[in-house]
Amino acid sequence: MLVPITTIGRNYLPFVEHIDKRVIKYIDFAPAAYLPGTAAPGLTTSADLSITIFDEDGTKEIHRNLPLERLDYTQTIGVRQPVCRRIAMDSCYINCENPAAVGKTAALVFWYELPQYSAANKTDIVQTDSVEIPIKVVERYNPMPDSDRMTGKRFRRILLGTPTTTPDGNPGLAAANMQNCYLTLCKGSYRILDSCPLNLLYQLQMLEKTEFQNIIFDFESSYITVGGAGTITPDTDYKGKYVFLNLQYEA
Repeated sequence: MLVPITTIGRNYLPFVEHIDKRVIKYIDFAPAAYLPGTAAPGLTTSADLSITIFDEDGTKEIHRNLPLERLDYTQTIGVRQPVCRRIAMDSCYINCENPAAVGKTAALVFWYELPQYSAANKTDIVQTDSVEIPIKVVERYNPMPDSDRMTGKRFRRILLGTPTTTPDGNPGLAAANMQNCYLTLCKGSYRILDSCPLNLLYQLQMLEKTEFQNIIFDFESSYITVGGAGTITPDTDYKGKYVFLNLQYEA
């Protein structure tokens, strides 16, 4: 979700229909200079910003003036603030007391369960595979390559790597540029993961930082987007580079 910070004081979250009435487990703030699908400048700091979250009726504050840094994945390193409630999306707001943040747009990631696209663990044993995704354009979709090996698998983790050269000998995308890239995983027409910042998948400290409940998705309709709607310069920092991911699924 993109939240424009237009004023000092309250900046309300937009209403997003496919998130409404879901039980929200966690919310992450993703600092990024370039955002998916827009040329609007992204918010890169959580300083002097807080968020207030209301219950589904919009009458009771679940979290009041919670510092945004408590949701900042670069600060929390996977130790997330639980929400675990249905919320009134358009009653919630980010309070801004930082003049430098006005005119920027905050990126929030909402995590919730989708039982029809996930399943309970059948075993603790996982198998690891990998995929290399070429960045060919910085203003449109960069599709994931098809993989017969992983067709029909249920995925528990997707782990971002930052090699200078990938195992297949391709030039890796620089780690500093990962914060401006976003992963979307689709099953049919439904987005299981919608514009998730790649850096949320960098999990050297703890594997449980972003762990999925055995999700399913289609490789041929999933993709990476580079933020900024084509405004990133020089785009040669991205074009011709590859994103390396490890995927872990039930063995």
